[in-house]
Amino acid sequence: MLKASLAFLAVALFCFIFADIEITTLDPGFEFQRMIGGALTPDFSVLIEFRIALLNTVTFALCGIFISFVFGTVLAFMFHFIVVRLFCASIRAIHEIFWVFILLPVVGLNPICGVLAIAIPYSGIFAKVYAEILQEADEKPLKGLPPKSNPISKFVYGVLPVVYADIKNYTAYRFECALRSSTVLGFIGLPTLGFYLETAFR
Repeated sequence: MLKASLAFLAVALFCFIFADIEITTLDPGFEFQRMIGGALTPDFSVLIEFRIALLNTVTFALCGIFISFVFGTVLAFMFHFIVVRLFCASIRAIHEIFWVFILLPVVGLNPICGVLAIAIPYSGIFAKVYAEILQEADEKPLKGLPPKSNPISKFVYGVLPVVYADIKNYTAYRFECALRSSTVLGFIGLPTLGFYLETAFR
């Protein structure tokens, strides 16, 4: 283990020689001072100017999460099929940015493209995680139900109360991730906060 770590460190140091780490700004100290000053004394008045971009960022995330929640829940109940597992693995393996490039020739660079770019991979993620939560759920409440209960009653009264907290918490976490993804999509032209960040970097 030590030899492998030392070898990895040696390779990293060797690659560091060829890395492009040149500082191109004329006065890096001044730029860093401006960044720190902006972080300590933010100008909230610009939020008025960026309110549409902020609204788009939140809207993209909400719509993407809603669509992926619906499809992810449906796929979670079929996750025991190998075809469904492979399908979910394939769609969640592709990052949201690459989904934009895939969808771009089909729907164009518009809000639908951004929402689908979030919804498609998140559907695969939700399906996998929800299926694992359902599989690991405590089955003791099911034993208290009448023997002839139908599957819907068993799920509503025996499974859902057990898994609700885990599903709610994970969905909330994924919404935070969707906000980040929605912002990043602005760097490739969609009207979110990332578009203004990318413009400010120029």
